[in-house]
Amino acid sequence: MDKLENILEQFNDLDTERTFNDYDSNKSGVFAIFAYLLPILFFLPYVSDNNSAYCKFHSNQSFIWLLTVIVVGILCSILGLVPIIGFIAKRIFFPLFVLAVDLAFVVGSLKGKAYRLPFVGSLINIF
Repeated sequence: MDKLENILEQFNDLDTERTFNDYDSNKSGVFAIFAYLLPILFFLPYVSDNNSAYCKFHSNQSFIWLLTVIVVGILCSILGLVPIIGFIAKRIFFPLFVLAVDLAFVVGSLKGKAYRLPFVGSLINIF
């Protein structure tokens, strides 16, 4: 478990995490979880408290996660045209990728962390 936490800490934005307070993560944590598990609900944490740094951060990350799932889904569908590679991409890689990232985001939001999606997590700031 320590190795997993060390891996996830590489994606933690400590400066952003310092702006969070415990009250926000306890109060709005459920909304952040729903936003990660169903990325179409990315706005839920922001709607719950639009003055909270915690809620704004998790709404942004959930929105980026939604865009990433769409793009990776399209790429897997294109790869789906190739017989064996397509099956592996669509039926194995894509669901495992989504599950792993969802779990990491959910664990991070419960712990009050500021995990950013690698490569694209800091590109968009709409909230």
